[in-house]
Amino acid sequence: MSRKNSFQDILGLNRRNQEYVRPYNPPSAKRIADNKILTKRILAKAGINTPEVYKLIRSKKQLQFLDWDSLPKSFVIKPNKGTGGNGIIVFYGKKKDQNIWIRPSGQVMTQRDISLHIENILEGRFSMGSKKDIAIIEERVKTDPLLKQYSFKGVPDIRIICFNNIPIMAMTRLPTKRSNGTANLHSGAICTGIDIGTGITTYSMHMSPKSLMSDTYEMIDKTMDLKQNKSLSGIQIPDWDKLLEIALKCQKATGLGYIGVDIAIDRDKGPVVFEVNARPGLGIQVANQTGLRWRLEKARGLDIKSIKHGMRLGKNLFGGEVEESIESISGRKVVNIVEKVNVYHKPAVSMRKRKQKIKVDKEIVNAFMDTGILTSRISSSLSNRIGFREAIKYFKTIDIPNNFDSFKDAQDYIDTKGQEIIKHDDILRLAKITEDGKIHIRPVIKITIKIGKDVRDIETVVTDDIIYPLVIGRSELSGYLVDTTKTFK
Repeated sequence: MSRKNSFQDILGLNRRNQEYVRPYNPPSAKRIADNKILTKRILAKAGINTPEVYKLIRSKKQLQFLDWDSLPKSFVIKPNKGTGGNGIIVFYGKKKDQNIWIRPSGQVMTQRDISLHIENILEGRFSMGSKKDIAIIEERVKTDPLLKQYSFKGVPDIRIICFNNIPIMAMTRLPTKRSNGTANLHSGAICTGIDIGTGITTYSMHMSPKSLMSDTYEMIDKTMDLKQNKSLSGIQIPDWDKLLEIALKCQKATGLGYIGVDIAIDRDKGPVVFEVNARPGLGIQVANQTGLRWRLEKARGLDIKSIKHGMRLGKNLFGGEVEESIESISGRKVVNIVEKVNVYHKPAVSMRKRKQKIKVDKEIVNAFMDTGILTSRISSSLSNRIGFREAIKYFKTIDIPNNFDSFKDAQDYIDTKGQEIIKHDDILRLAKITEDGKIHIRPVIKITIKIGKDVRDIETVVTDDIIYPLVIGRSELSGYLVDTTKTFK
């Protein structure tokens, strides 16, 4: 639900602590959130994945006997009770045959350097109240391929703020060279707002490196430090519903009524929870260009019956801004995963509705948006109705093998005999596709469709191995964002 912002909508630090942290986060729940080791144990009991722990170092004597050769090439060191991302160091690689590890910025740390950092952790330099702490050496998550394109070497994470068992607001934090591979906003990571309803990114910002004042934000629209900097708006976060579900499960497991959950998406394991936060920062409001306070007030006191119920409420109450703003941000339009699309008949073909003297020059069909295929698909029955009956009939008369053992065999057949087959004016070319697990050759025709207000000619492969009469492939979706949560406008 879109809303015009006012100053009263913004949540400040004092109000956050007085109205949400203190009343809704009991001391027992805070103790869980403030202790990463305890958090891992609690979440493991709830079936929630966290990064694997390699070593726990509790004393300087234990550090003296650390087997450095047993450590992997990449890992993360963090304080057990650290705050604000302080004290976290990410190692991206290791020099061959040396105990020298490489950070994302290219800076190296020797065994002695790392030992000194661990000693600082043990002494409580990065912990709340400067109390003695424990150093955690854990696995470095292997970033999901999609999000990897938008971050500088480190691991991006997704923060979801939940209140009263409802997801309230979300953002993704993308490491930069300045942040040294961490997703710490105060170290220079990029923060990008996420629409709760769709999981699609909207606005982005980072802490200004030039400002003399703290917490001064600067809006940006592209990544930094990468060979090819990409637009940050319009990214569909993978497994969005699962991420929302995990965040709410973390809230239930920890007993925190007001919580920030930091989740990364591992290439092999899927979502893993980095940590839970009883006092999540407020920069998320800048990235989303909207205030937390009015959302929290809307969620306060609602009777939530289940995790699924909470997810639905969060999406309905706070989702949808992306449909109104994303076009102006990225120039791309939002379409639903199943859209009603106009398919036009060939100019020479017209149909009359039964018992009515009305000429019909188009059909409205349900089309599935499928970014997993390149070229669009159309059923033979729809092809026949819009004027390609003769072309399909002609193709069926040609003696083509029923299937091929490999795509190479199919391509060789197209290369040697394809020109004879595509003599029909309506057959543009031949395509090799998989149907029922077997490789076939099918004709490609050009049709005219209308999605929303856009009329365009597209190439489609004629096949009956589809559920919908029309499937739109990614070659036609480059100007669109697919909202996987809805069907039809």
